[in-house]
Amino acid sequence: QALVVLKEFYAKAGAATAFVQQDAAAPEAPEIFDEPYKGMSGESGGVVGMLEVIESDFARLEADTKAAEATAQKEYDSFMTDSKVDKEAKTKDIEHKDTKKQEQSKPLVVKNE
Repeated sequence: QALVVLKEFYAKAGAATAFVQQDAAAPEAPEIFDEPYKGMSGESGGVVGMLEVIESDFARLEADTKAAEATAQKEYDSFMTDSKVDKEAKTKDIEHKDTKKQEQSKPLVVKNE
């Protein structure tokens, strides 16, 4: 939206032949400019060109960031799923070892008595 406003402004400014307002009652002033002032609009784009470059850089950065974020989210989800499965397996392994330990310690308690 700002680019549109700037482009319209510079298009209108290019048609202007003087930078000050003229008083109708003032005597005829000498012609200052032979042709409308074009400024440095031909030079590397100026402010509008710089804003267009910034806009394209931002769009590229936003796309790269969204892609990286999506990749990171997939990796996180995969890690969490793997961790959950691993935790469940280790929890069951602990339960089985505790049961086995209790079964093996019963005969020792009986022998010691």
